[in-house]
Amino acid sequence: MTTRYALYVIPEDGTALARLGEDWLSALPADLTAEARVYGFHATLKAPFRLSPGTTEDQLRAACATLASQSAVIDEAPPVLARLHGFYALRPGQDSAAIQALAAEAVRRLDSFRAPLNAGELAKRLAAPLSPRQRDLLEHWGYPYVFDEYRFHMTLTRRLDEAEAPMAEALLRPLVAEAEAEPLRIASICLMRQHDGGVFTLLQRFTLEGSCASSV
Repeated sequence: MTTRYALYVIPEDGTALARLGEDWLSALPADLTAEARVYGFHATLKAPFRLSPGTTEDQLRAACATLASQSAVIDEAPPVLARLHGFYALRPGQDSAAIQALAAEAVRRLDSFRAPLNAGELAKRLAAPLSPRQRDLLEHWGYPYVFDEYRFHMTLTRRLDEAEAPMAEALLRPLVAEAEAEPLRIASICLMRQHDGGVFTLLQRFTLEGSCASSV
């Protein structure tokens, strides 16, 4: 059995983003969301990885708890619907140094738990068009979109061609309207687990408890 883990931001209960996450899959045609539904409605902080030999799930949980205890709640401007590399997602309404810093810390602190990419995983990543910088990040960190290449986003569709995009956007605009009117708050981080290519499920949510808060 192959088990992978990831660190996500999942919307806080009771927020407009959480309600969007509950309605999103049923409101859109299944063919638009087939890939995204495996990962759920989220933003990635640490991309999926297998555990490194000699490390355990309990140790990973403890590392996530430490990261959360030292990271502050982040408050930012409302998110906006955007098209990113062909797919639609919600993105922060403005650049956020606080979000970038949280994601960078997650990558660094959890990297000792990441097993090296196997041949299949590496081939999949190299099949995408990567810049020299992204290839370097892939080699050193197992994922090409970290640090300065990281873009916080909450995926809503698969990649769409130009003929499909207008229809998808017309469906999405009313669906995301409430979320676009509410400030983005990150108050926790979520450790996720996947077995044998199945759906990622929540293993544990960790409340952010650091003292240096960020706000708009």
